Amino acid sequence: MSTPNDPRIPWQTPAPNPPQAAAPGYGPASAHPQGQVSHPLATHPNPAPLPPVGWRPGYRQEKQNLGYHRLSHADPKGAWWKPLVEAVIGVPLYLVLSLLLVVAFFFALLLGLDPALPADPSYLILAASPGILEQEALRSPATFVFLFGSVALMFPALWVARLILGPKPWGLIHSVAGRMRWGWLATCFGIAALLIVALPLAFDTALGARYVPSTTLPVSGLIAMLVAIALVVPVQAYAEELVFRGYLMQTIGRWLKHPAWAIVIPAPLFMLGHLYDLWGQLSVLVMGLAAGYITWRTGGLEAAIALHVVNNLLAMSFGVLGMADPFLQEGSTVGMFISSLVSNGLFVLVVIWAVNRRGLERTRPALVWVKESYPEEPQPVR
Repeated sequence: MSTPNDPRIPWQTPAPNPPQAAAPGYGPASAHPQGQVSHPLATHPNPAPLPPVGWRPGYRQEKQNLGYHRLSHADPKGAWWKPLVEAVIGVPLYLVLSLLLVVAFFFALLLGLDPALPADPSYLILAASPGILEQEALRSPATFVFLFGSVALMFPALWVARLILGPKPWGLIHSVAGRMRWGWLATCFGIAALLIVALPLAFDTALGARYVPSTTLPVSGLIAMLVAIALVVPVQAYAEELVFRGYLMQTIGRWLKHPAWAIVIPAPLFMLGHLYDLWGQLSVLVMGLAAGYITWRTGGLEAAIALHVVNNLLAMSFGVLGMADPFLQEGSTVGMFISSLVSNGLFVLVVIWAVNRRGLERTRPALVWVKESYPEEPQPVR
């Protein structure tokens, strides 16, 4: 006589029939004398295992190779709503950190820690005026740290939010390898330094351009400014990439599968965060699109970080030396836009060549929860 199998476990193949107890009169004699009944703890011969992390009814696990924008799916605890809650945690935290930075700047003024600024806390009111803060940032290390540090604070705010809610590990925001690929980052810095700095300067010099510093800062003040730029700008650019290419691309990729959405949608937001005129903002848009594309194409943020850091280091250094105004909000030309288009396009092409040559992984294999698909039942013939 046969017995039915155990009830099917949704996330597991049904187990074979368990061994059955012997019928009376068969098998070994009972170990208990007649009249005495044993009452052992009831146990199931095949106890059901716990479901895998992230299991939901109607879903099954499927192995997929995830592009950078889809890496949030690599965390089995991920859910469509978590990026929204991540923002709910991160934005207020960023505002609190920004307030603390304002307090620190207030005390720097009060104690006269920066000789380039008046020892008067009321300067904060003046600094809030349009354009004043940017002008002072090119001669005052404290003002520069305050201005660019306010952007850099997006990094710890996002880190804490992701630490609380995921996706985890944190390294998934850097690359498909789950970490920062330092060797590849160094290569990208070399490419950016060559294409964004060395070649344009050499080309301009060959055409007769002369780059002559015209700063009025004393030597000590100039050194202090250059040190502030070297320390703060990389963190500021890294923080922007974490938000615009990291968080936003992976959030959009959580909901929309095609990479074009994750590349294109953050770019206008990145552009609107920079207050320039038409051609200046279009140049920023080109950079945002280039950074998004190479992030997806290389499987990580490294190339975008290098492009952003080198570009900002060059602009701020030229500003402090009096050779350009990085905060100029008008006067950009179509020629500047074309130059941005060419330099960013060339950077993208060289990075793609380099990543193909190195054979870096562009995707990450992971078990992803997908909806079960059931064959349609045949309709009765009428």
